[in-house]
Amino acid sequence: MKKKLRPLVLTAALAASVATAVTVGAGTAAAAQCGPVANIFTMQADGDLWLYQHGDPAGGSFSWAGAKQVGWGWGGKTFAGPNGWLFNITTGGELRRLRYNGSGWDTQPGGGQYETIGWGWQKFVESANRGKITVDADGSFYTLEGDQLRWWNYNHGMRAWEPGSGRVLDTGWGQFRMIAASGQGGLKASDSTYVLHHFRYDRVSERFVRYETEHRFTWQASTKLFSAGGDVFYTVRPNSGELMWNSYSENSDDGWKITVGREVGHGWGTDIDITATTNDCRQDDYWLPRNPVVEDQGDMPIAYVSPSGAAHLVRVTPDNRLTDLRDSGLGHWVFHPFSGEFSGISNVVPGPSAGTETFGTTRFVTGDVEVNTLGANGQWQGFQSLKGAMRTAPALVRRPDGTLVAYAMGDHGSGEGHLHYREQLPNGDFLPWKQFGRGLFVGTPSVISRGDQVTIVGRRTDNTNVVFRTQADGVPREISQLPHFVGTKPKLVQTAQGRLMVVDVGPRFGEGAGLGAFVIHELADRSRFEDTESFLPDLPGTPDSESRQLDAMVLPNGALAVSLTANGGEVYVTTSKGAADSAEFHPWQQVSAEGLGVEFTEPTSMRIDVGILSVAAVTSGGSYYLFGASVPQDPATPLSFNGRQVA
Repeated sequence: MKKKLRPLVLTAALAASVATAVTVGAGTAAAAQCGPVANIFTMQADGDLWLYQHGDPAGGSFSWAGAKQVGWGWGGKTFAGPNGWLFNITTGGELRRLRYNGSGWDTQPGGGQYETIGWGWQKFVESANRGKITVDADGSFYTLEGDQLRWWNYNHGMRAWEPGSGRVLDTGWGQFRMIAASGQGGLKASDSTYVLHHFRYDRVSERFVRYETEHRFTWQASTKLFSAGGDVFYTVRPNSGELMWNSYSENSDDGWKITVGREVGHGWGTDIDITATTNDCRQDDYWLPRNPVVEDQGDMPIAYVSPSGAAHLVRVTPDNRLTDLRDSGLGHWVFHPFSGEFSGISNVVPGPSAGTETFGTTRFVTGDVEVNTLGANGQWQGFQSLKGAMRTAPALVRRPDGTLVAYAMGDHGSGEGHLHYREQLPNGDFLPWKQFGRGLFVGTPSVISRGDQVTIVGRRTDNTNVVFRTQADGVPREISQLPHFVGTKPKLVQTAQGRLMVVDVGPRFGEGAGLGAFVIHELADRSRFEDTESFLPDLPGTPDSESRQLDAMVLPNGALAVSLTANGGEVYVTTSKGAADSAEFHPWQQVSAEGLGVEFTEPTSMRIDVGILSVAAVTSGGSYYLFGASVPQDPATPLSFNGRQVA
């Protein structure tokens, strides 16, 4: 018992003087809330297991409440979780759970002090991997395996692993040599230079709330990094054996409370494992994505879903209900309501297999992003929740390898919007939501894929539109901004030659009052978009200001087609007379017949099926109309529409 207690006592005065020295220039991190002690367990080389109680985990002063031996014959790898749970991996790969109750060991089912809960974990006994497994305050395991960070959770009450345990939580972690969890989902990762990087994962929203590469005032840890919870950390200096304490706050500009840490003990360099109960401290001021203020996006276009011939018009109604209007094939259409309330609806993308299509939406109360796929048999496969606690409906992209990416806007602790994305892996699992972009954003972003590359346009609160583009790692990075006259809901399209265009409605500066539809072309080198717009022909009236939203697509003959409502609620379409980037367009054609006596108030939606361009539109009274035209081989030939009310 004295082999560590004695040096701790003897060095108390020295430690106090060292602490005074290193606190000069300390940061402004908020103090963690801790119990009276931090319970630190050490597994020593002779197999003895000791419990040491640090008496000031919140402040980091040299104060110890005692030490005692609590076990014999320990080996393998030992690490702690919350509420007295300890875990031991044997050299044979058994993962065992034990619980120390403060005075002794609980008896596990079967009558022993431990219960085996897994096999095949022996890699974490190896010296190179001992620092690559950790447990947070809610009992979630995190393992670092090659380039992947994995998540696990064992339900002690059910004596079973939670669904999804072992899934890949993130990729790109090959640069890190050690991880340590703190609080609920908080992670510090030490790179090859011992710099600590800060992350925080929220398992409820399945979102990385913090995803930082490194802090400007960083603390370094080279070995045996562990936490008592609440971002209170300890590490051991390998050469001197000094036990160092520090506290971190993600809400502080400086991050770490003390730039080099505070010494709280000597003689800790010979222990095989050092670990602490992970919920002896907590942070109460960390923001979590809960109860988002989900936006009412009732003015979004209909999702026109038709993977196998039968048309489905999916729409969020003004009372936030999600409905599917389906062509029965018998001369009438049938309504099918989905349960719940929703904020809006995404674009339609190909489904995970041939003959299927997928759309997304966001639950109005929870902010959960959900996707649903219409199968080749004409049946919906059911909503799959991507969580997120987002404020808007998503925008979707299906990549060439069949994986899905969702983009949406959500809070990030400030009450304002930030852009996020969530990627699917080839095995079907989704990585957590991650934030991208600087600044505050509004609405659903516009997206388009070109091969493996995705271009995203997000609208900032200062009315600028920012263009992002993904790189090989899938991370969206800002490349430029669009001209200031671009509106809140631009449409992105791709020509037959692979160049992108922005199509939108905006003011005609210098050309008279009112609004007009225009195109902005991508530069020939595809690095960014041009700074000037090319306006389409004048409308008989002005685009309806209620929506200022149009739809655009490239037709099979290579022409650009644009649809919108204008002139008091009529539906109009124009097409280019040549390729999509042609400067000449046919005059706007009113496709909603004169004398209908209705007003089309919601944005239009277009789709190509078997050579027919269909335009879907909804009236102020909730009636659905479809207008169709055969697409000629020659873009110089104007379209000829007919239409009817379908519901």
